[in-house]
Amino acid sequence: MKKPIDMKMMICLGWVLAVLAVACGGETHSHGGVSVPTSPESGKRVDVMEWGAVGDGKTDDSEAIQRALDSAAVGDTVYVPKGTYLVRSLRLVSNVHVVADGLLKQPPELSAPFSVEKQHSAAPLFRAHRISNVYIAVHAETVNEAIYASQCSNITVANSRFKGDSTNSKSFPAVLWYGCLASRVVGTAISDYGAARQSAATYHPGTAIRVLSSSGVTISGNDIHHNGENGIFVHDSGDVEIDGNHIHHNGMSGVQVAFNAAERVANYRITNNRLEYNAADAVDINNRAHGEVVAINALIAGNYSYGNGFVNGTPTPDGSGIGTLIGVSGVTLSGNRAFGNNRPALYIEGCGDITANRNRTDGAFELVGRWESIRMEGNTFNTLRLLANSDGKLLDIRYGKIGSVMLPNGIRIDSLRIMENEIDSGPINVNMEGHFKFEGNRLTSGHEAGALLLVKVSGTSLLGNHIFNAKNAAITVRKTALNVRIDSNFVASGGTWIHDFGSPDIKINKNRVKEHVEVGRMQ
Repeated sequence: MKKPIDMKMMICLGWVLAVLAVACGGETHSHGGVSVPTSPESGKRVDVMEWGAVGDGKTDDSEAIQRALDSAAVGDTVYVPKGTYLVRSLRLVSNVHVVADGLLKQPPELSAPFSVEKQHSAAPLFRAHRISNVYIAVHAETVNEAIYASQCSNITVANSRFKGDSTNSKSFPAVLWYGCLASRVVGTAISDYGAARQSAATYHPGTAIRVLSSSGVTISGNDIHHNGENGIFVHDSGDVEIDGNHIHHNGMSGVQVAFNAAERVANYRITNNRLEYNAADAVDINNRAHGEVVAINALIAGNYSYGNGFVNGTPTPDGSGIGTLIGVSGVTLSGNRAFGNNRPALYIEGCGDITANRNRTDGAFELVGRWESIRMEGNTFNTLRLLANSDGKLLDIRYGKIGSVMLPNGIRIDSLRIMENEIDSGPINVNMEGHFKFEGNRLTSGHEAGALLLVKVSGTSLLGNHIFNAKNAAITVRKTALNVRIDSNFVASGGTWIHDFGSPDIKINKNRVKEHVEVGRMQ
């Protein structure tokens, strides 16, 4: 398995790439806090008008612009002045840049349909194959890809605008990287690649940026919107930075990461993005098909999401706000905010080690299947929900603000630790295989069943909690709850504070109790 790089290296990736852009003859400016390279300064400017381009929107200028590209020397910039240039397909050249003040426009008859068997067209606006060190800053309207690059390195698309065909129900992506190294899309607006999604059940191909089998990719400071499928789709790629983008109104997820040769998928930084009104998840990392957990060394941090998982107000099957994680390990989610999304804010299925710190959402955290270690600290969320097949080694939740905790009967958690949290609504039903620590929490309940029910558990420590229940007993302990220690808690209850049904070896010590009192909502 590929050895993860140090996370500090990932955090510095965008800065390093910006420095490299300058070293290769360019400058940078700030775009929404992201360093965006401007046009290169080295070499001479090659004006396409001098090679026969017309720019009247009627004449086919493909050959003239291609002659300009082929004539340029290393470090030169092919310049397209103001005007509208009808262009079919252009072949890029190593170490030759393209900057346009005019509009490059593909003719409608060039359009070809996307399919699973043929995922790239024969006529992208720009075709790059086995070249390096190219900078592109253009405004283009295309019916196929704006750029298709394969086995290239150090290709930069910056300060560009790409608009596709919003009537095409099977569109190619705007940007397609295949087998590329150290390439980037920055400060660019990409829209209308594929028809808008009209149904919650179906969607249309058409992705803004599609990254396949590549490494060292940066996607930063872009405005990606109204595309038929995903905003950004990354497959079998590693060392990927997705930072500071506005990704909205796309027909599937804002960002989706998928696997084939799973060992390639490592070292991700998905940070500071705004993800809104996408029809599926904000961030979806899905390794379900491989049947084994893959460590990917990913940071998902500082993102904001709102309104994902709907089509014209109708919920779709998806729509997580912070992230969907399936079959992965080594993921940290920190400082994200998510509101008004359709599905659980954080969905974890069959994962290894996951850390979630200081996230805030009005949605749920949902856990499914087997996991190794999940640690959550300082989060604010509506519901912790485990599904019936939950089977984990460690679930540690601390210093959070939680609406409710839903634990179905018959789950297994070797060690469930709920420590120093504020929980607004009971009851919490503990009927599981494993050990349970509930310490230093403030739990409020108005339920007939009480606040805390210990039905089946191998060992329990209830220590230093404040437990408030408006009705009946606050704590119920069944005889199948083993090795129960209830110590130094403050309990206020509308009925008897505890019902013990004969739990063996129960230890009750130093609790402060107020029974048969009217208990209001905890302040």
